[in-house]
Amino acid sequence: MSASRPVVRRAAALLAVTAVGLTACGADRTTPAAAGDATVPSASSSPPATPVATFPGSTASPASAALPWTETRLTGTAGSLTWDVVLPRFAGAPVADEVNRRVVASAEDVVERARTTVQDGDPPRTITGRGVVTTNDGRTAQVLLEVVDGTEGTAHPTTTLASTVVDVRRGRPVTLDVLFTDPPAALADLAPVVEDLAAARGEPVTAPEGLTPEVGNWATWQSGPDGLAFSFQDFQLGGHGTRSYVVPWAEAEALLTDEARELLVPR
Repeated sequence: MSASRPVVRRAAALLAVTAVGLTACGADRTTPAAAGDATVPSASSSPPATPVATFPGSTASPASAALPWTETRLTGTAGSLTWDVVLPRFAGAPVADEVNRRVVASAEDVVERARTTVQDGDPPRTITGRGVVTTNDGRTAQVLLEVVDGTEGTAHPTTTLASTVVDVRRGRPVTLDVLFTDPPAALADLAPVVEDLAAARGEPVTAPEGLTPEVGNWATWQSGPDGLAFSFQDFQLGGHGTRSYVVPWAEAEALLTDEARELLVPR
């Protein structure tokens, strides 16, 4: 932990959040969620009030502050690979297009990586997934995507997590360099906090290299009323299965930029 950026580590106050139970991801064609295999982009009409999905440690935002959204489906096939992912599609403000673009891109990236590994004669392989709106409060729109990639005959599927956080007023993503005043130092400070969280849940970190202060290790994050939720990929911290832990605001807020406090810390 860096001497210039102390982080108080209080195990009794550490809160843990489980990974959102969704089902995987895909991405070449965008179709209405209820429309099956249509091949042209479209979206279902917006209902009068769109509920905000929640995950442990998050709360639904007032409808008046939230961007309305519906669901859209991305489907496709490539050889033995089939994918089907349900994503939120935002509307109601110019920034909605930017949020949608980034959410779809995160799903397409996962599918494209899978497509590059497909070979003739491979057994059937399926990617499924869903993006969940975790925060939609008029300051940020946040989506957590979970992708499950399973091949027939294998012992277990592989799960991938991805997050999108967009500043609604500025219309731009909230990346780690926007989040922290000194990202490498902040991530180095947060690593032992996450280790304490994991140990408190009986999930010790056996692959500490997964917590080194590199962007790729910490890129999947969300904010909520209790703190910053960091999600880690399958096997990243050791052992099969994704993990998510909430670092309380008491531990995280001192590391944030003024802009991040304005956008993320509960009012």
